[in-house]
This record gives sequence, structure tokens and C-alpha cells, in this order.
Amino acid sequence: MAAVGATAGAMTQFVGTHFGKLDRKGRISVPAPFRAELEASATSHLVFRISHQHPCIEARSRAVFQQMLESILAMAHFSEDRDDLEAGIIADSAQLRIDGEGRLVLPEEMVAEVGLTENVAFLGKGDRFEIWDAEAAKKHVAEAKARVREKRLTLAAFPLNTTPRGVS
Repeated sequence: MAAVGATAGAMTQFVGTHFGKLDRKGRISVPAPFRAELEASATSHLVFRISHQHPCIEARSRAVFQQMLESILAMAHFSEDRDDLEAGIIADSAQLRIDGEGRLVLPEEMVAEVGLTENVAFLGKGDRFEIWDAEAAKKHVAEAKARVREKRLTLAAFPLNTTPRGVS
């Protein structure tokens, strides 16, 4: 898989857990491996939104966010579900640019709403990464790993010559 950015057909691979600091002005440094993914995809712009599933901030490239928008825009005009997704995802998102030193300033409202402290964790989730309070992230990962083991979750195998559905 290639990286997502300027081209809509590519896909980022944000992987790993990285720890960092959030300063009093809301600045963070995006982990070097994540910056490398963004550089490979020729983008420094990300779309940030508060997760509606977890107490964290999600970050996606503009190309991946565009895929989400297209899914919403494919819904029936004026439907309640579409309106909810437009308000809850599109209107509540922020486009931010990473500066030349790999830093950005998170919106104060987002930081407050998810309860970020000075110690933060960046969780790679494939096509996106999440920014968590460090202790909450450790707990989240441990609980998810326990559920994976308990459920004995598996993944479908794909022959080397084929591409999984939804990946181009």
C-alpha cells in the first residue's frame, strides 16, 4: 500500500504507539514516523475531529477525510442521519497544517472536551491516528488486546495477487 495525501487512491499506514507532550498553548509534535507517512504522501494538512467512540482526537489526511465526506454526501438529502453526520463530523472538524518542525496547535475546545493532559499518546490506526491522554491510551490498548485474545479474532487472508475490498 502507498500513502494517502495528494492522490485519492493511495492509503496511509499510521502504525505504532508514540508518546509526546502537549504544551500549555496546545502544541504537539507529530511523531516522526507519522510525519514520514505524511511526507511520503506529499501532505502537511490533516483533518482533526473528536471521536464519537472514544475520548480522543482523530487525525486523518484530507484524502481519507474526503472518502468520509463522500459517504455522507451519498446519503439522502435532508435525512436526519445525514444531518447528524454532517453536524457531528463535518461541522465539528478542523483542518490543521503541520509546521516545518512537525508541530501543530490543537483547538482548545478539542483538548478540553477529551481531557488531554500534558502527557499524550498517538495511536496509529492505519488510515488515521488518534491523540489520547497517555494513561487512557495505555488502558484502551490493553483492554482492546484482551478483547482480541478473548474473542480469538482473526483476519481474512488475501492471495498475493488480489486487493482487499475497499483498498485501491
